[in-house]
Amino acid sequence: MPVDQAARRRGILLVLIATVLWSLAGFYARLLDHLDLWTMLCGRAFFGALCIAVWGVVEWRRGTLGPRFGLGPSAPLIIPMSSIAITSYVSAIKTTTVADVLVIYATLPFVAAGLAFLITGDRVTRRTLIAAGVAMLGVVIMVAGGLGGGRLPGQALSLLMTIAFGMMVVLQRRSPGMSMTTINTLGALGAAAFAFHFSPLPALSAYDLIVLFLFGLTTICLAFVIFMEGAKLIPASEAGLISMLDVVIGPLWVFIGFGENPGMSAILGGAIVLSAVIWRITPELARAATPVDAKA
Repeated sequence: MPVDQAARRRGILLVLIATVLWSLAGFYARLLDHLDLWTMLCGRAFFGALCIAVWGVVEWRRGTLGPRFGLGPSAPLIIPMSSIAITSYVSAIKTTTVADVLVIYATLPFVAAGLAFLITGDRVTRRTLIAAGVAMLGVVIMVAGGLGGGRLPGQALSLLMTIAFGMMVVLQRRSPGMSMTTINTLGALGAAAFAFHFSPLPALSAYDLIVLFLFGLTTICLAFVIFMEGAKLIPASEAGLISMLDVVIGPLWVFIGFGENPGMSAILGGAIVLSAVIWRITPELARAATPVDAKA
């Protein structure tokens, strides 16, 4: 039906816009390379929390935030995971290439599936196991290519970030009524407070403050809000596939702007990981497309 098609196109566009905004994280980090890690993390997390809190107020006034500000029994577990993910993300970008970070993060569906199996006993399909094995091969190729180049700590932080996000996914499924707006606001505030404790508190220029504000606004607030709005209109598998473009676009920004070359091993490993993810979700994409095609 025309309405369904229009809603689907809008959903795809919104998810694509969110993905582009997320992909700018590495670019912003490179613009602030002169700042120490803790100051960069504190500024991004603080401004991000401030901006997403404003959206939380909008949801509260609409009555969509839920009781107790959308916090459930799993909140004490999921909020620290959000803080760890935000902290390790910026730390990883500061200590390795953007491509390394995003390739490892692309394994999130498999990490979440493994954690769900360990924590809740959810079954892992044969297709997921095969795809996870292929994706792991891609990560191994990428990591092997970076040995001796000082990138291993950043790659380890990328893995920590991915595990933390995976835990968030699993815990959110157990308590679907929780508001991710509130969770991300408190998680970002926690990351900002942690980083503030270690920051040498340097004098920041107007340029630094503007970039830090944009860093937090786009990658913590706008990308999240726009993605959630778009994801309501299309299947989750389709939204997940579009968001995987981050793995391609993110390194492209820093290559164009700063000449950051991820190396052949990262390119090869990233291609293998992306192929595994796409192969894994192809059946879901086909099933999601069938009703639309039948109505057309």
